[in-house]
Amino acid sequence: MLSFGPSFTPVQRLTLMTRAVTEAPDRPDLVWLNLRLCNEVEGCDPEPLELHLRALDPDNGAAWFDSMGRAGRRHDVDAVNQGLSAIAASRRFDTYWNVTIVHITNAIVKTHTMDLRSALVTAIGVASAIAIPAYQTILNACKGDRLQDAGVLDTCRQVSTVMRGGDTYLTEMVGIAIAKRAWPEGSPTYVDALSAKRVGHYRMDADAKLSLHRLLFSEYSAKRLHLMMEKRSEQEVILAEIVDAKLSPNPPSALIDR
Repeated sequence: MLSFGPSFTPVQRLTLMTRAVTEAPDRPDLVWLNLRLCNEVEGCDPEPLELHLRALDPDNGAAWFDSMGRAGRRHDVDAVNQGLSAIAASRRFDTYWNVTIVHITNAIVKTHTMDLRSALVTAIGVASAIAIPAYQTILNACKGDRLQDAGVLDTCRQVSTVMRGGDTYLTEMVGIAIAKRAWPEGSPTYVDALSAKRVGHYRMDADAKLSLHRLLFSEYSAKRLHLMMEKRSEQEVILAEIVDAKLSPNPPSALIDR
């Protein structure tokens, strides 16, 4: 994951990640990272990796994301709709954010080249760059004239729910954006999505302010890492941090009503 720079090519990085999956084939987080790197290398066939991920984690709609993107680039509307329906039928959309950061941090610490604080910050940066996909594929499938089709509209509404239950705030915000397109303004679901967006941004901002000071200390880094080991999602970790700091988990009512 740290093999950046002129001394490493995308093919070399992919080779290393493929080796990791071979040695730990039951870890969906590694398969997901392998899939992300496969998309950077011309000639790499992602379909076996997608099938592997679907077998390991059948409830995760993320396993259908890349095939849907390829269909979009081919302008294959039927295949795009099939991928969208598969995501809609899943229970969640996870990028394995927490577990990826935990594994990378621990691996860096074992090399004795960084302290825990530096390793955690590095791992977060690497995960941000690689583990999170470009969500434009899904956003493009749920906008504009496509939403005039009743079947697509219903599917996009289900996709919105799945994405809002994803394991990062970015994924959740994509789900919220789709909800605001797929439901009439002022409807209960639209209002709920708007409220969730405000709460999410408030919590992210609160966490950023807390982390700005706390990440300077290794003991805090250890605590953060422990929370990431315990929790499935970024949202759960941030909420725990806010509650621990004795801050309100929700924005002021004036902000909610705005």
